Amino acid sequence: MTTEEKNPEVKTTMNCILIKPGQDPEICALPNNPLEQVQAIGDILGGNFASARLFDLGDNKSLHILVNDFAVPLGLMANRRFPGADNEEIIFGNAIFVAMDDEHSDQGPMDITEEVCNYFIEQLKTNLLPCKGDEKPDPKHEIFIENYGTPEQRSFKWVEIEKPENVDEFIAAGRAKLIKHPEYEVIEINGRYFKQVTVSTSQGPIQ
Repeated sequence: MTTEEKNPEVKTTMNCILIKPGQDPEICALPNNPLEQVQAIGDILGGNFASARLFDLGDNKSLHILVNDFAVPLGLMANRRFPGADNEEIIFGNAIFVAMDDEHSDQGPMDITEEVCNYFIEQLKTNLLPCKGDEKPDPKHEIFIENYGTPEQRSFKWVEIEKPENVDEFIAAGRAKLIKHPEYEVIEINGRYFKQVTVSTSQGPIQ
């Protein structure tokens, strides 16, 4: 018997909104338990994820988007476009939309009622236009910058490579593994391998 069956007043999941490429937004249930929640989000997004604040909901609450933070190197399918002046900005791979308490963001996402979820779904369908699915990222979005604004600033791209011969030593980084090599750092994610390749650029996005 589940906790909810023992005590119907105890809700063990919370509502969020999920958009998969080529599909309409839908209500999605995430576990309330923080560790299970992170695991579930990682499963849905296919790896480690990043969060960005979309807009203010009032009462110190905001709607955030969660996406795979390695979506561009992994070549995930184009999903939706942002509206207005950000029309060239594309969401790649699955996207989860959650409500957050700005004053207590360390407590993670908040539950959204089905009524409010359905309202957000209609807004997302109207404002985030679907992609055809074959769109490619702007080349500048393939560039990562580390040590931004310091003398050690460096721009690089993740380039996919064959599996290295020596993969015995690694550092776990969420769902990814950093594999140390004498000449470069390699990352393994979802059974694929990528290495950093420095690129020359005066400007680029901080990712």
